[in-house]
Amino acid sequence: MSGVGAAQEDRVTLTVTIVDQNGDALSDVDVYATWDDGAGGPVNETTRANGQVLLDVPEGADVRIHLDDDEYIRNSPYLVADATTRSVEVPVSQSASATLTVRDTEGARVENARVQLYRSGQFVTDQRTNADGVVETPLVEAGEYRVVTTKDGFFRNSTRIAVTGETEATTTLEEGSALVTVTVTDDHFEDPRPIRNASVTVPSVGTVQTLSDGEATISVPVNSDYTLEVTKAGYGTSSQPLRVRESDTAVDVAIQRTPRIDLVPANERVVVGETVRIEATDEYGDPVANATVTQGGAEVGTTDASGVATVPVDSGGNVTFTATKGDLSATATVQGIDPDATDTPAETTTTATTEPPTDTETPTDGVLPIGESGPGFTPVTVVVALALFAVLALRRR
Repeated sequence: MSGVGAAQEDRVTLTVTIVDQNGDALSDVDVYATWDDGAGGPVNETTRANGQVLLDVPEGADVRIHLDDDEYIRNSPYLVADATTRSVEVPVSQSASATLTVRDTEGARVENARVQLYRSGQFVTDQRTNADGVVETPLVEAGEYRVVTTKDGFFRNSTRIAVTGETEATTTLEEGSALVTVTVTDDHFEDPRPIRNASVTVPSVGTVQTLSDGEATISVPVNSDYTLEVTKAGYGTSSQPLRVRESDTAVDVAIQRTPRIDLVPANERVVVGETVRIEATDEYGDPVANATVTQGGAEVGTTDASGVATVPVDSGGNVTFTATKGDLSATATVQGIDPDATDTPAETTTTATTEPPTDTETPTDGVLPIGESGPGFTPVTVVVALALFAVLALRRR
């Protein structure tokens, strides 16, 4: 029995009076109470002739009083905070509903437009138009409402309507766009540098290229949310949310070059047994220190703070070096020259010289041997004659 008594002591009674817009008490109205965010209750009662109900609730609880009635309604439960035994007056209104049609400026019905109702600054409903551009509200308190209608690509419409009984109303949405200026820079540098010819993409809208100042401007439908993407060959891709409302806006996007290593030898041809200086730099031309240099799978050096390593060339032909740091690597090839494997010099060819005959007798056939002097002809005379003949031939041409 003591347990039952303790439970009774933890309860308090709320005397609740239900009144209409004019303050008149209402009888035969079904009322129920909940607490602990709906986990407790309900306690169900019907108002008597004086418009009152008695509700036993936990002491100190935050109690919400609801109506379950066809004629009267509250847009939100009435809150009794930190319940104690007391009297509470709960105002209610006659129930009403609205059928709202949304059209564009050309009269076409707008599907999937968002329609929100507010009364006295308090949110009431949030719905979407159907395929016919229509929203039918649930039962709400009769009275004046602010109706806010929105849809991607349209300007926001805010208007006021009086909802009584079964009200019908139409709202109009106007399409529009806003300019978005995107500035793309490379923030690797202390003073970020503008990037030219970067591609700025707004999905379902289009792609534009940045100019020399790193800026690109694109017209985007108002009241829309997008994912802005910026790309450029040799650079990382940037994706970020873009929220466009009803005025022009500006967005700054920073990207950097794609990480890489470049490896360059000081000489392309190196004598076998000598060394070659190779230099490793990153995507910005800055030295890559502590990169491991290998040749044929064997480690042959490590780059210093200047990105330089001096490595041996131990064989002839193409010798390839690889510099690796983290997930990045690069290669460079030099030609090893072996001085002991050069081509064999060509053999010297001796040309025999025919001595002129010493016999001074004239041949029996009357033909002078070459090198011999005939009457009026000498080797010099023959050469001169041939030269003159060549000159005359050129003149005749």
